[in-house]
Amino acid sequence: MRDFTLSRYLDLLYVLKAKGYAIHPDAGPHDPEQRSVILRHDIDAMPSKALAMARVENREGVRSSWFFKTSPDTFLPQVIRQIASMGHRIGYHYEDLVRNHGNYEKAISGFERNLEALRMVFPVTTICADGDPLSKYSNLWLWDKYDYKRYGITHESYLDINYDVHAYYTDTARRWNGYQFNVWDHVKSTTQWPRYHSTADIIRAVEEGTFPLKSAMNFHPQRWNDNLYDWTKRTCVAECEKCG
Repeated sequence: MRDFTLSRYLDLLYVLKAKGYAIHPDAGPHDPEQRSVILRHDIDAMPSKALAMARVENREGVRSSWFFKTSPDTFLPQVIRQIASMGHRIGYHYEDLVRNHGNYEKAISGFERNLEALRMVFPVTTICADGDPLSKYSNLWLWDKYDYKRYGITHESYLDINYDVHAYYTDTARRWNGYQFNVWDHVKSTTQWPRYHSTADIIRAVEEGTFPLKSAMNFHPQRWNDNLYDWTKRTCVAECEKCG
């Protein structure tokens, strides 16, 4: 079976639920003894794919967080509203320091404007930094100088989750062990978590009871396609990501 399809994603949701994992949209107060997954989606492109994945989750009674950029190709209020109407959480996938080439004053002004634009669609209280592999700047550096909490933000996905407790997995480069191709999408953790190559590996670990008790997983919807043409196209994009 091909990996990174909506069918395979549904298989993963099935097995997580069957094995007693609670799926949450954020790192709020949860039962410390319960198996759980913080489920996050970064919308970097193709919002229609985000809507398709959100519908899959909705049918399964799953609620997650969806972080949107405010660039014209991803900021589609009608899509955001449809996803929010299913009970999902909407957040801001900010890239303001990179957009402004490291200029902190322009970056925070841009952050304020973009956050307000997104809040015209949904009452955003969560944010998540975008990681541009071609930039020498990390958008997280913005908070070395400013405080996002003064903007009514309760959670930043990289800064407000304890990754010593939650294993972090991201589908960067359309693989789960793409760490060598990953410039910014990584977290600080002193725990040596198990690594997986494919979604099938993760499913097997969940079934065998070896998957971490708590995790935070990041899925980019544009990487997950049932359509063979789209799937092949995204595979080629992923190979380009590996080459930088």
